[in-house]
Amino acid sequence: MITSRKLKKLDDRIVRVVTVYGETLEGICTHHAEDYLECEFGFDEEGLQIADYIVMKSQIVSAEEWDMEAELGILRAKEYEREMIFSLRKSFSEHLKRWEDNEVQDKYDHNAFEYSGQPTRDEFLAALAYQKEREDSFIKLEGRRPLDDSFGLAENEVLTMVIEEMPAAEMPCVVDIEIREPRYKELKALEIKHYGSVYGEDFCMRNIDELYEYLDFRGAYADGKLVGAYHSFSSGGVTLIDGLLVDSGFRNKGIGTALIRDAAELAARRAEETADKDGKTNVEDARWVLALHADMDDKPRELYERLGFTAVDTLYEYLCTDISALDI
Repeated sequence: MITSRKLKKLDDRIVRVVTVYGETLEGICTHHAEDYLECEFGFDEEGLQIADYIVMKSQIVSAEEWDMEAELGILRAKEYEREMIFSLRKSFSEHLKRWEDNEVQDKYDHNAFEYSGQPTRDEFLAALAYQKEREDSFIKLEGRRPLDDSFGLAENEVLTMVIEEMPAAEMPCVVDIEIREPRYKELKALEIKHYGSVYGEDFCMRNIDELYEYLDFRGAYADGKLVGAYHSFSSGGVTLIDGLLVDSGFRNKGIGTALIRDAAELAARRAEETADKDGKTNVEDARWVLALHADMDDKPRELYERLGFTAVDTLYEYLCTDISALDI
């Protein structure tokens, strides 16, 4: 039987919870006392909240802290940790788990099915029905090996690339820039300018609204104008960067390289801070890893390779942005 004492120990931990309904829930956990849940939601017992999913004590079969590094390795564990800032990972069917963020329903990265083997046709149809019930217009499957049957979805390969030293100076920055935290409104304007016509302005705004609160953003300014940006997540000596963007009028001037070198400096600082917090000596020599994702067929991958990044993992993605058009 799950005790109140054990539930309290799981507060602010990454947990794996099995419910009486046969579900497995994984994510960053918050413990709520009975008084809080009764006041906020009308529940008459204590429980755990993972993302926006609340499971009551009487519904829990088992609950434990999830040692992701032991199961997944440090790099993939840190990628999962970042996703869990926004998303709940839960069992769906034999071969599928679901990453789900109800705050940003159309954000592909936070609402996807992760496969551990080839899903059956019935599993895929159930996933489609689930998306339609949520009123989502897309479906995305992702896994660590290619599918034998992709159900007519578009395929993409995403590499995880890493570097553990300062990137090579691929080209000097020919623009006088200052790199600092970007202003919120300027960041949204830059995203809308480049992605608004593709994904819609509402999508871009929700994306930044969600990310800006939890991740570290850095921006490159030229003559007071934001001309490039990226965001990062750091944990345990690993810094993951994403969203690298340079304004169209300022490309091929070394700004992207300057932002990546800034990210490497940030990774080194974060590793030193972690080592110092842990009371280790020689914090200046603390090991750090900078990681990013690159589409296999996109030109940025070539830049990252020239800077010294190497590919260490591959994620296979299968996506349809209009499931009403699927012929299945």
